[in-house]
Amino acid sequence: MTKQSDLRKRVYCYMEKNKDKTKKFIADHFKSEGVSKSTIYSLLKRKESGSDYIRRVGSGRPAKIFNESGLLKLKRLVDHKDGIYQKKLATKFKCSRQYVGKVLKKKLQIYLRKKMDIPDRTPQQQAEAKEKCSRLYRKYKNLEWLLDDESYFTLSHATINNNDTFYTSDRNLTPANVKYRPRKKYEPKCLVWVAISSKGISDPFICQSGMAINQYVYRDECLKKKLLPFIEKYHSDKNYVFWPDLASSHYAETVLDYLIENSINHVDKVDNPANLPECRPIEDFWSILKGKVYANNWIAKDIPTLKKKIKKCLKEIEPSTIHNLMSGVVGRIDQVRRCGVIENRK
Repeated sequence: MTKQSDLRKRVYCYMEKNKDKTKKFIADHFKSEGVSKSTIYSLLKRKESGSDYIRRVGSGRPAKIFNESGLLKLKRLVDHKDGIYQKKLATKFKCSRQYVGKVLKKKLQIYLRKKMDIPDRTPQQQAEAKEKCSRLYRKYKNLEWLLDDESYFTLSHATINNNDTFYTSDRNLTPANVKYRPRKKYEPKCLVWVAISSKGISDPFICQSGMAINQYVYRDECLKKKLLPFIEKYHSDKNYVFWPDLASSHYAETVLDYLIENSINHVDKVDNPANLPECRPIEDFWSILKGKVYANNWIAKDIPTLKKKIKKCLKEIEPSTIHNLMSGVVGRIDQVRRCGVIENRK
């Protein structure tokens, strides 16, 4: 119940209990509460006319600006469009920006949404995604998925949520280290490789940026030293499939030979859809890990400190978090198999 409807109800109830009292007596009672004289007498008149204290929807003053034709015009200008500024709409309709926002939300149920970031896929990649996800679904839907990926970590990560904002009552009094974000042109960073499955997280391979993961580094440092022990520990039953992305080093001849020699069941290159991160929950895993590493606007002093923090945060990730991420792989693939990539869905 709104403040106005609550006042109407109290006035009506007080009048019923004091039918023998004058209007002035009733008005003085509510004036002592801070209610204006005109409001009280308006409600008394409303009661005498037989109107109920509950306001009937639509009984207010007819809209002058956003009447039926105005609403249709506003909807035509705004609905399913981007690059729209409410300030310009307010100027066009000769009203306030706040009123435009209220009409959009209350009367038209049109809400401002944030655009989603999606990969810049070619038409060929969009077409192939559906077909290749169908192959993945048919071949591997009953197996455990094992994914790997690499990501870069810088000394600071101010673009993480809550790290790019600050609170202040007076900007001029805010310390410089709070309101400014120093940015180096070439900030030191390190590359982190990791593999995950519903069983857990492999040991990471971490190296300072500048050392590219070519086919030999990928085979010897990532697959041989990290992935194979992880498979032997958690997937010795062979009921899994390893799904790398389409980086050139991941399908190099030396790498494929190693996978075959060690009987590592993997997704063939011809079945692997390109540029499809929405089906690979390891992309979400990086967001979780970086959120932990850079929580509370943490900044590393140097690369060794950063490496230590990354390893610590990897151990702190709950097994249930990884399990929940990886349990949805088949569902994600099935969604693309049936409906296509996000930008092609209705």
